[in-house]
Formats: sequence, C-alpha cells, structure tokens
Amino acid sequence: MSKRHNLQGSLIIELLVVCSLVALLLPFLVVALVRMQERHLLIKTYQDQQVIKAAIDAHFQAQWSRLRPASCLIDESLFLIIESGMSPPLRLATRTIDKESDWLRAVDYGLCRGTVKVNGNPLDTSLSCHWKAGDSVRFSSCESYFPGQILSVSAQHSRIELIGGEFVEDAIGQSGIIESQDEFYWYISEGKGGQNAFWRTPRESGNSLELWSGIERLSVFPLLDDNLDGMVDALDTGYGQFSLAKVRGLWVEYQYRLHDCKSERDTQLAQDYRSMRGETWRYFSPCQGVGNQIIVLKGL
Repeated sequence: MSKRHNLQGSLIIELLVVCSLVALLLPFLVVALVRMQERHLLIKTYQDQQVIKAAIDAHFQAQWSRLRPASCLIDESLFLIIESGMSPPLRLATRTIDKESDWLRAVDYGLCRGTVKVNGNPLDTSLSCHWKAGDSVRFSSCESYFPGQILSVSAQHSRIELIGGEFVEDAIGQSGIIESQDEFYWYISEGKGGQNAFWRTPRESGNSLELWSGIERLSVFPLLDDNLDGMVDALDTGYGQFSLAKVRGLWVEYQYRLHDCKSERDTQLAQDYRSMRGETWRYFSPCQGVGNQIIVLKGL
C-alpha cells in the first residue's frame, strides 16, 4: 500500500515538473512560431513584390514601346511631351493628377500594324483592327511616309485614303507598313480603389482607362540621340517637347504598392530612392517598392 502511495506521489511530482517546464517553455515556443510565421510571410511578400515588379515592367513596355512610327525616315515634326503633374493639360482638368509624378503625351503607333502594297489611292486592306471610320493612320516605306484616314470598315476589309496632295502619287506601287495612330495622355491619378493608379486618356475624346492600380509615383526621361548616329548621347531630366527623330528610348522610374500586403506593419523598413532628378522618394519595404527600366522605342 505504501509503495502504491509512493508511486502516485512520484507521478504527481513528475506531472507537476512537466507542467512547470511546459509553462516555462510555452512562451518561447509561441514566440518562435510567431517569428517563423512572420519570416514566412516576409519571404512570400518579397516574392510577390518581384512578380508584381516584373508585371509592371512588362506593362510599361506594352504601353510605350510603339511611340516611334515604323519608318526608315522619321518625320522631324513628330514629338512627344513630358511634363510635371504640377502643370496638368487642359484635357485632364477634371482629374486630380499626382503633383509628384510626370505625365506623358505621345502617339501609340501600330497598336494595329500590317504590310500593304499601294496599288491605288484609296487602298483596301484586309487587316483586322480596332480602328473605325475617321481614324488617322500612317503609311511608311523606306522611300516615303504619308498620313492617311480610314474611310470605311467592314468585316472583310478597311478602305484607307492616303493624304499628301500631288505627292501621294509617289506611294503608288510601293510596299510598306500601314499602322494605326492613337494619341494618349499617360499619368498618375487616384484609382477606383482609392489609391494612386496608372491611367491613360485619349487626347481628343474618349473615356479614361485605369491601367494599373497601385502605381503611386512616376518619372519619365527621354534618352536622346543628339547627333543622330543611332546611339544614345544623353538622358534629359528636363520637361518639354522632344523630337521623335532624337528620342531612342525612355528611362522610367516608378513607385508601387502591393495589394493585400502579407507583412505586418512592424516589419516594414523605411527606405529612400534617389531619382534621376535628384528627388528623394521615401517608401516602406516590402509592402512598397521602387522600379526602373529602359524602354526602347521600336520603329521597324
């Protein structure tokens, strides 16, 4: 009987010791598990950040790689405009443009693009495009280039008239490229979700389109070929109108935010980015990030 009481007492003591150890170690285990979870979330957030950044880079390429027409000869009268959000254009007077970002006005050449042979004027093409009657187009070859206008569109073909007076006869017999011309403003403004977003608005008429929510800030710089030798000579940090004959590409800087960021507030790190204009951008990693890239303007 005594042995049984001794055994029970021993078990109770061991149980109390185990409970005491668990009570002592449990806070450390909980902390370790929480830190492991935070680390996992942080790694996942950085992975998400890289995926989002790559997608944004591809989106800017898709929007701006066609800002030069497909022509061996660049019309020196063609240009693009880069300005500060402090000086918004009248077309965007009803929108709140981000004052710390740039806006760009340019023509997207070749959203629809195909080859044709000019057998007469007007000419017909079976190219299926987004254009409609009245829209502007452009015909280019290595010998010449001419503006044009869509006369009519059907399911089978589009009828196009080239414009150029008596000189347009020079295009007859030539093979070249016919391409659409869509002029837009690109800028940063408040998005539908309440945070800044990347927008595009047609220059003359049409609805504005929110392209990418979460792009908070944007700067654009032309890469210029001043002596027209085919090589970039300078990055211009100023604002104004730039001839397409000299613009070979764009240097783009942007700040973005992740939606539904998985990292906790106390894990974010304040960081600074020095812009090409000498401005300091403050952002909080990893829920915010900064990217930059070169966009080569493609002609032919």
